[in-house]
Amino acid sequence: MSGSLSSRLATLVVLVSAVVVSGCGGSGGASSPTGPSNVSATITGSGVSTYTYTTDVRPIINADCVQCHGPSQRQAGVDLSSYSGVMQVTAAGNASSILILVTQPGGAMYSQLSGNRNAKAGTIYDWVVNSKAAQ
Repeated sequence: MSGSLSSRLATLVVLVSAVVVSGCGGSGGASSPTGPSNVSATITGSGVSTYTYTTDVRPIINADCVQCHGPSQRQAGVDLSSYSGVMQVTAAGNASSILILVTQPGGAMYSQLSGNRNAKAGTIYDWVVNSKAAQ
């Protein structure tokens, strides 16, 4: 099973790298995004362990991600329009999850987050790591 998980994570790294190269086509910043291999989690959240996908993370994903990573576009083969789709780029409890790495400052998708980017990156971090990606 761990070989299967390692294989899936390696595939996701390739997919996310493709996003870095192609960009989302949205309102990205002037600087070039950094691939996940060069980003470490810098926002560690506030330690909240009660976040859920439905209440706390889905609104962020719907507002900032699904326009490029939804059923109609699926950039880099990633569809984040459902919990199961988000879980393809998330490993519950793992701070090195692709979703965390790309939404951290310097991450490929950080500039795509609207509003308070740091708060959203912190919520995603807390949801994955402390709330164990609860649905």
